[in-house]
Amino acid sequence: MARIKIEIPSQWLYSFKLQIRVTDLNYGNHLANEKVLSFAQEARVQFLKHYHASEIEFFGTSLIQGDAAIEYKSEGFLGNEIEIKVGVYDLSNSSFDFVYEMTNTTTQKPLALAKTRMVCFDYSNRKVTVVPNKFKELVTAME
Repeated sequence: MARIKIEIPSQWLYSFKLQIRVTDLNYGNHLANEKVLSFAQEARVQFLKHYHASEIEFFGTSLIQGDAAIEYKSEGFLGNEIEIKVGVYDLSNSSFDFVYEMTNTTTQKPLALAKTRMVCFDYSNRKVTVVPNKFKELVTAME
């Protein structure tokens, strides 16, 4: 079976740091696999906040997650600092990927590469919407 291969965007648009907490560990005493997706969500929320948006107030629409993928690269341990770079890839009419490059700055090793497919969504009408022009302009202006 083929391994997941996440495409990296041409430019990182935002960077965010956090520390691994005791609640992020599993029975192996290292970063739990599901926490990587939680770290991606935290970085995404901080990215959106930086640009005066949120998943519910996304430049006139909202976002819903369509899928997720993770490539694990190394272990993380309690107290390690993780830098998460956020970029956008594969922008289409109604969706795009947020891509997250996670680096353990304590060990100077890549931790994980992740992506979440975000779909523009109108929760009132329960329908997919188009990616707002303001977001497209923001992304293209930074490339």
